[in-house]
Amino acid sequence: MENEKKNDAPEEKEVVSKTQLKRKSHEILNLGKRLVGLSGEQLGKIPLDEPLKEAIELAHKIQNKRSALKRHFQFLGKLLRARDTEIIFIALEKIEQSGHRQIQRHHRAEYWRDQIIDRGIDAIEEYRTEQIEADRQKLRQLWRNYNSIKSEDRKIRFARMIYREIFQGLNTD
Repeated sequence: MENEKKNDAPEEKEVVSKTQLKRKSHEILNLGKRLVGLSGEQLGKIPLDEPLKEAIELAHKIQNKRSALKRHFQFLGKLLRARDTEIIFIALEKIEQSGHRQIQRHHRAEYWRDQIIDRGIDAIEEYRTEQIEADRQKLRQLWRNYNSIKSEDRKIRFARMIYREIFQGLNTD
């Protein structure tokens, strides 16, 4: 009878291999390194407790001491392993995705600036089909000013003004 009771409710333990443990440990260590690489504003968006915040601040202070930083990353990994890191991973992904969108927006603005400088009014009209709210008159004026100037320094200035106008007009979706 006792044997039957034992067989009815067997406890299933999940067997975790040494390789899986190492992989998880490396993921946590890399998470710590990614957290140290963030700015203060970005860190404010991630739910971290005080010991983690202090450890990250200390890592910023010892950036130029390689072996000390390596040991500190190990300590930071130890702190992270004692916590639920899923929330931190999700918040970090959101921040990094936001950064990727900003880079894409920057590249689009550079592309349109180059198109407007090279092709002029045709490119402005093409850009307006993509960005209906764009200020056609201002872009035309900036393009005309760019083309009328002979000095390279002033051309660069107007190219930057065109870029700024486009960058501000691009949708941030």
